[in-house]
Amino acid sequence: MRKREVGILLYDYVDVLDFAGPAEVLSLTANTKMEQAITLYKKELLPTRPFKVHTITESGLKIKTHSGIEVEPDFSMDNSPPIDILIIPGGPLRAVQSMTKNQRIIDWIIKHKSIEYICSVCTGAYILGETGLLDGKEATTHHLALKLMQQKYPDIRVVSDRKVVHDGNLITCGGVSSGINMALYLVEQLMGRRAAERTAKTIEFTH
Repeated sequence: MRKREVGILLYDYVDVLDFAGPAEVLSLTANTKMEQAITLYKKELLPTRPFKVHTITESGLKIKTHSGIEVEPDFSMDNSPPIDILIIPGGPLRAVQSMTKNQRIIDWIIKHKSIEYICSVCTGAYILGETGLLDGKEATTHHLALKLMQQKYPDIRVVSDRKVVHDGNLITCGGVSSGINMALYLVEQLMGRRAAERTAKTIEFTH
């Protein structure tokens, strides 16, 4: 299996678990049971791992999360390597609304419309919704933001009864911890159910 480059878009006041959950799942996924066991003991991740995860901000400067934790990204939007999978985490509505008004970021996401997968976690669906890429497609978000999302983006078919919604190359998921479900779903799509179950067991998550 070829290694897939995963870019996670970060911004001020983003929710930590929205990006840390998927980052851990994909980083700790291994090709085999043996590699999975080695991963738990070695300090450094194996170079053969199927996903390489890095963080991206607009400027490349560190951001402050919703909980106050500061994070220094790996890249800016200008110098990030080509990515196969883009993950857009959520945060408080005020922070997400600021992102939807940032045309440079919206255009950058649209530029990646043909990559393998674009995924949103929680209210990150609002940012993805602003690009128009979800128009005519099914999508979901945090349960407290479903109604508002439908009002703001009437062309999206908002789904309320599934944690993970996959339509075309777009995957959206519900609130916060649902990003873990989404990342395990990605592993299953790309590597099969056995790999997803092995990864879920590694992080002690009921998949």
